Amino acid sequence: KLGLRSSPTQAHGDGARGGSGHWPMSLIVPVAAWPAPPQHRVSALLATTLDGSEVVSGGEGGEVCLWGSSDETAPPGGPGDAAAAAALTPRVICLGHEAAVVWLGRCMLEGHAAVASLCACGHLNVWDPADGRCLSASPAPLLGGAVATAAAAYPAGGDVLLGGEATALWRVRLATMERHVAAEAEDWCVALSLSLEPPPAPPPSSSSATEAATATVATATSATTATATTAASASASA
Repeated sequence: KLGLRSSPTQAHGDGARGGSGHWPMSLIVPVAAWPAPPQHRVSALLATTLDGSEVVSGGEGGEVCLWGSSDETAPPGGPGDAAAAAALTPRVICLGHEAAVVWLGRCMLEGHAAVASLCACGHLNVWDPADGRCLSASPAPLLGGAVATAAAAYPAGGDVLLGGEATALWRVRLATMERHVAAEAEDWCVALSLSLEPPPAPPPSSSSATEAATATVATATSATTATATTAASASASA
């Protein structure tokens, strides 16, 4: 990821720089260089309407790429007009995963929209869609060494549900990367989806249905008994 960040003031032992003993604020520019153009074999995709990024892709090498529309367009009505309008240009390559990216999703962090990425080794990162800054990252694999295969963002966007080659689903708070078991499973997870629809009302329990049937039978039995008693009384009177 190419970016610009400020570093803390550095101490200087000889008291230079006005005798304060500190260097003034400096700028550190991290630079990633490849001997050849990097290969980006896509392993995950996300279409977004986030700031500056229309498509986010994750690669088998662990990189996350932010794509935007090309500024270079053909003249209106020209032969390449439609193709140029639909063209995507890679804007930022975000480096922070050591395994293939298996999931990308839109999330919220401190009230702002962001992009979350999960790699197969279980690391979860959150990226700024405007400039690719890493806003939050898990310090260790979140599935305890198990291979991660799927994730889903909660509707509010601040939490993510993770699953993989383990018999548990984990809920992770993106701001702090704290986690807890959300559900136990009988098998590994290969896909996850969170629905906004409320669960359907459960059907009547079998015990309630049995009680209703018993009540119906009892009522019918009482009516039959009453009819037979009335007929017997009428015969005696005759």
